[in-house]
Amino acid sequence: MAPPSASRTPAPPFGVIVIALVLVLEAVALVVLAVASLVTVFTAEPVSVGGSVFLTVLLLAVAAGLSTVAARLLQGFRWPRSPALVIQLFLVILSFPYFSAGDPILGFVLMVPAAAVIVLLFSRPVLGFTVRTTGAGKAL
Repeated sequence: MAPPSASRTPAPPFGVIVIALVLVLEAVALVVLAVASLVTVFTAEPVSVGGSVFLTVLLLAVAAGLSTVAARLLQGFRWPRSPALVIQLFLVILSFPYFSAGDPILGFVLMVPAAAVIVLLFSRPVLGFTVRTTGAGKAL
């Protein structure tokens, strides 16, 4: 017997897919940075082995968090919008020093995807997909 149509999750709109893709790419970048941080413990002369290991663990934890936010956003939950917005705001803020330091390309690499996610988070299709109720009147 097929489940009723009210209990099925509709397909995510394009904006949700783009947001999830950006979040996953950011998580992949953090994993690459974590591996690079761990490699420096064994190859270079680290300032602090404990600090490098802590940075590696922190980067992996944030990458796991971003992956979870992306997955839950694709499922239609509403709570991932807040952490996604906060992370993107931090990236916009972190991009400004690169402009003043003479590296605008890296500034744009950080700012453009973050700005796109911020705009898409407040678009009507994304809000409609993430702010809905299930058949029992419970919010996702």
